[in-house]
Amino acid sequence: MHEPLPPGTRVFHAAQQWACRLPGGTAEIIRAEGPDHHGEYEYLVRTGTDFSRKPGPDNPDTDERWWSSRATSRAA
Repeated sequence: MHEPLPPGTRVFHAAQQWACRLPGGTAEIIRAEGPDHHGEYEYLVRTGTDFSRKPGPDNPDTDERWWSSRATSRAA
């Protein structure tokens, strides 16, 4: 079993492979819950309003959603 990533960690989602080398990723972990019976965690993250784009002035981090630890990676 692994430890959850702590709140404040910058991350990106597996569906955002274009962001794997993006400094600062595309989201910030707000809260972690788990582990479930498979040893996985769920992360509440704050990400850009448009999931498919890099956060920034024209795409602020205002959207909160849950990501599975299986689909969440620490940003560069």
